[in-house]
Amino acid sequence: MAGHYMLQGASSFMPVMALAPQSGETVVDVAAAPGGKTSYIAALMKNSGTIFANELNPARLKSISANLSRLGVANTVLCNYDGRQLPSVVGRNAVDRVLLDAPCSGTGVVSKDPSVKTSKNAADVWRCAHLQKQLLLAAIDMVNANSATGGYVVYSTCSLLVEENENVINYVLRKRHVKVVPSGLEFGRPGLQRFREFRFHPSLQ
Repeated sequence: MAGHYMLQGASSFMPVMALAPQSGETVVDVAAAPGGKTSYIAALMKNSGTIFANELNPARLKSISANLSRLGVANTVLCNYDGRQLPSVVGRNAVDRVLLDAPCSGTGVVSKDPSVKTSKNAADVWRCAHLQKQLLLAAIDMVNANSATGGYVVYSTCSLLVEENENVINYVLRKRHVKVVPSGLEFGRPGLQRFREFRFHPSLQ
């Protein structure tokens, strides 16, 4: 707890590796608590530029503040907004990169929380998916596509479900003039182009 490092799992640091923030940029972390990803972003940016670390739940802001203070992060502004409101707060086309580690059903962390298997139903999943679509549209609206160094949004979840992953990306591809680009990570499996009744954009593979 001396502040020299913060232990994280691969699922936490890989979205930030894909985001690849650069020194001097303006970056938004839409759902930042408890601050692990934000601290990694700050480290990659060498504590330069500006990070807006947002968290909807006021009680969770304490964990972000404590972790960032302990780790010596000095380039971050803490925000307490509904992520869907951020374009009107931070501005449209105003930032270089956005990380959206979206609230989700948690089906990818059953090994850590077995209760997920019995505490979630189909309605919960679709509620999550609806919120994820709205948050991702807001994230896209904040990014400046003409940024000299950025123009990227990284969307990640801790869910294994198509409804919260390919289906969400497919939705925003229809709603915004954006495209899927390589993550730069030589890890994982290709996305799905079809699943049961779903049909997705070919770029999702």
